[in-house]
Amino acid sequence: MAAMMAALRGPVARFRLRTWAWTRRTRGAANAVGGQQQGFDLLVIGGGSGGLACAKEAAQLGRKVAVADYVEPSPRGTRWGLGGTCVNVGCIPKKLMHQAALLGDMIKDAHHYGWEVAQPIQHSWKKMAEAVQNHVKSLNWGHRVQLQDRKVKYFNIKASFVNKHTVQGVDKGGKVTLLSADHIVIATGGRPRYPIQIKGAMEYGITSDDIFWLKESPGKTLVVGASYVALECAGFLTGIGLDTTVMMRSIPLRGFDQQMSSLITEHMESHGTQFLKGCVPSLIKKLPTGQLQVTWEDHASGKEDTDTFDTVLWAIGKDAASYTYTSSRKLAELNSLQQGSSPSFPAPPGSSTLPAPK
Repeated sequence: MAAMMAALRGPVARFRLRTWAWTRRTRGAANAVGGQQQGFDLLVIGGGSGGLACAKEAAQLGRKVAVADYVEPSPRGTRWGLGGTCVNVGCIPKKLMHQAALLGDMIKDAHHYGWEVAQPIQHSWKKMAEAVQNHVKSLNWGHRVQLQDRKVKYFNIKASFVNKHTVQGVDKGGKVTLLSADHIVIATGGRPRYPIQIKGAMEYGITSDDIFWLKESPGKTLVVGASYVALECAGFLTGIGLDTTVMMRSIPLRGFDQQMSSLITEHMESHGTQFLKGCVPSLIKKLPTGQLQVTWEDHASGKEDTDTFDTVLWAIGKDAASYTYTSSRKLAELNSLQQGSSPSFPAPPGSSTLPAPK
């Protein structure tokens, strides 16, 4: 019992159970507002690329449309505005940081073409991050203006279903709003996965939800995973001069052409990215210096090894965020919906792996 209570108090459990605590707090508030709800032809839950495109197209066809969007802070507390993953923590900031890395390469080659450039070249993460974040914030505002121009009502609320045509939403101040619609689209995308079985993974690691919003340089970085997200992040980190290592369990870019995948990793290695192949982390420990000591197992040799890093970035896949919006049901009940047996509450992929609330 003591061990169970300790687990419930841990940051992993708090993150997983946050949705359920929020739901219990808001049920009474939703009842208090009674029938004061706004009605729409279409309600889109999720303000990312898919949700915004859906909402704007429906509005152009003359429908009365609303968008409900809310960013649940990452375990590190990172949050952002309207636009979803692509705008805030994906395509856009990633391409801008890649451009920063490419510019660095060009400057290194510039002296061959007659340009007198002082060496060594210095890069400021703080300046780059500030410019990238300001650009992203301008896109957030642009999306809000586009919704307003198309007469799409925007609600910055965290929504959950009351019934098949009604949702309740709570804003950051705790105000409850009830919305009803003839049709409701769930376009909530996904959020990065943490390997919660590894001690220290969530407490000390970050994900792509955080890397683009860091105010200070991540320093020496371990990227765990070999997905395109992992390799893209490792690529621009190396490109701006940071000591970067990729730890991969098996093959890079699973599901992609492996001949091309090998060419990519060989190119990255030739440009300074280090790879730990066939390795799996087992423990993350914070040292008194503030650095992170990572312990891993090398499957090829069967031996255990350690090294220290300033940042550990998990890039091991994503989980659907839709379970957040079915939070008015007990998580145990979601397991019975795995085959999509309920048209009102489609089963979130991987929901059976989430711990049931106590």
